[in-house]
Amino acid sequence: MSSTNSSPLLRRLKADPLRLAAAAALAVAVLGGLLHLAGYQLASALPGVPLCPFNALTGLPCPGCGMTRAFLALGRLDFAGAYASNPLSFPLAALMVLFVAGKVPRALHSAKAVHLALFGVLAFWAARLL
Repeated sequence: MSSTNSSPLLRRLKADPLRLAAAAALAVAVLGGLLHLAGYQLASALPGVPLCPFNALTGLPCPGCGMTRAFLALGRLDFAGAYASNPLSFPLAALMVLFVAGKVPRALHSAKAVHLALFGVLAFWAARLL
């Protein structure tokens, strides 16, 4: 199929590697949920493999620690498990869906919104470390 016949979403995914990565992460979460329904545990496929280099080097959790487990939990609609793994998974998943669809609100494109989000992540991390 030529790119002129493909959907606008597919054209955006092809043109933007970051959007493609977000779509892939969401697809893995959904795949993990479907595999869970079939009786498989995707998270147990790599036992003992540290997924976080920061944690492996320092022994401290990074702000994103638990995000893999949280997204796999979201994929199987285990909202309590996702929250327990990393509460930031909910706003991140929502932003990823909006980003993949090309529907991120203009207000989130500003430097002020980015600074506010970074401050929120740092505050979350500080609270998590305490």
